[in-house]
Amino acid sequence: MLSKAAALLLAVSCFLPFSVATATEKQYFSGQQPSLADIKQAQQEAAAEDKLLMLVLGADWCHDSVALMERFNEPSLQAELQQKFVMRAVDVGYLTYGFEITEAYGQPTYYGTPTVMIIDPESGQVLNKADWQYWTNAASHDAQTFANYFVHGTFSQPASATEWQQQVQAFEQRQAQRVRAGFQAVSPLLETYIESNRGQAKAEFQALWSELAQFRNEVFATTVKLNQQSNASEFPDFALQSWEKTTQ
Repeated sequence: MLSKAAALLLAVSCFLPFSVATATEKQYFSGQQPSLADIKQAQQEAAAEDKLLMLVLGADWCHDSVALMERFNEPSLQAELQQKFVMRAVDVGYLTYGFEITEAYGQPTYYGTPTVMIIDPESGQVLNKADWQYWTNAASHDAQTFANYFVHGTFSQPASATEWQQQVQAFEQRQAQRVRAGFQAVSPLLETYIESNRGQAKAEFQALWSELAQFRNEVFATTVKLNQQSNASEFPDFALQSWEKTTQ
């Protein structure tokens, strides 16, 4: 179990069936890196069973990823979810994996862990992009909140993208590459921190993790806001981040 300080620091904010581990093992994601072919097979399974496809991108070092899966594995909720979803867990490692899967469903990156992608199996459209970041704080949400969203909530097919939204998508693609470069920069520092049994984080890691968290959340929130508009005079210009300056 993470200490409170470590949980705050790390919070974001193989092909298994729905029940991926017992609560005591806390091995919900480790080694779970299904290929794109595996994911597409799950999508076909969901379509055949008239269910939605749910992909959960997370990691066992992430407090909120573990909290989400522990909640999912509670018997009463698990039974409800199995009626509605075909679910696959995806281990993102130390923010090094999972991008091939997001790209396959029209998303240039994930922005935090856990990311819950709810997908219409017929169209392959992601149905919950606007609020998927909500679950990066899964540990702070109670059972009723989970039930309201995953059991009682409805997920609508997005309308065809307008010309404006296509421009927003191009903007997000550019910013997402910057986020992914940030993941690449922080990944070895994160791995060292975790593999040292979550010892005291070095100042370099703390600073980069906080900077990246602010940037990736700002990019996501800005993209969602722009998609809700019909147009804008100009797109925001985010300042260079520290990991970008070192490559100039």
